Amino acid sequence: MTEPMVERFETAFPVRPWLRDHHFLGQAVLPMVTAIDFLAALTLEKFPEIDGTRLEKAIFQKLLVISENDSLPVFVELERLDDKRLRAALLTKKSGAVSRLLRHAEVVFGGEANAATELSFPAAAHGTNGIKGPRRAVASEKIYTELVPFGKNFQTLHGKLYLQGDTASGTLIAPDLPFSCRALPNPFLLDGAMHAACVHGQTFCGFVPFPAGFAAMKVKNAHSLQKPGRLYQTHCRLTEKTVNELRYDLRIDGDDGAIELSSLVMRDISGGALQPPLWIRQFP
Repeated sequence: MTEPMVERFETAFPVRPWLRDHHFLGQAVLPMVTAIDFLAALTLEKFPEIDGTRLEKAIFQKLLVISENDSLPVFVELERLDDKRLRAALLTKKSGAVSRLLRHAEVVFGGEANAATELSFPAAAHGTNGIKGPRRAVASEKIYTELVPFGKNFQTLHGKLYLQGDTASGTLIAPDLPFSCRALPNPFLLDGAMHAACVHGQTFCGFVPFPAGFAAMKVKNAHSLQKPGRLYQTHCRLTEKTVNELRYDLRIDGDDGAIELSSLVMRDISGGALQPPLWIRQFP
């Protein structure tokens, strides 16, 4: 058993122009999938023995607003939990009368990911799948105009998203954008799968749900999920809902690669400032 060890260091996060296509209430904010990608690359560089394809206990505590500069000063905290697991966190310093560190994201690498659940249903577009309820479709152009209004670099849902019962199924296209950790899939695929969950949630929950964390994720053949321009299939399934929170299981498939993610937590982080449009809440 490895003794607990915590290392914290300051570094710079490079701010690419295309990151500004990811915005919230008029401000460019760091995508949490990009934060995980950044932390994964640093973790595996320092601790190559860690299995970076198994993640657990991801928490997205606070949005990180992207400045107008080319880089963003950040702190990274690495905590060795045992011989196989390491917790990584992304922080920034808030200046003032008393400066303090703000925690934006954290995730454990090397987890067993036992909670990751394979979604066994096929894409809704391929025919009936045993899910109850009418099958409906929303065009990706309408999604990115009215439901998830991100710029073109974060429009990874492609074609139509199919909604049926407690599920959403669709196609993702991998953008030709750089990312840091080659041991993991293109992070923007996972971002697109979360968009699918966001759209599904808006049909019934009365708020615009944003990701706040997940229980576990495992990856199979990451290199098969890194090809720019390639189409991949995504499926999400609602597993739990309360007044203020939704939980989804997600799956992404392509070639011989797959991502399985369990218990994605989705919440209203706008304080009610963002509301689903009436047409999606009355979606037939």
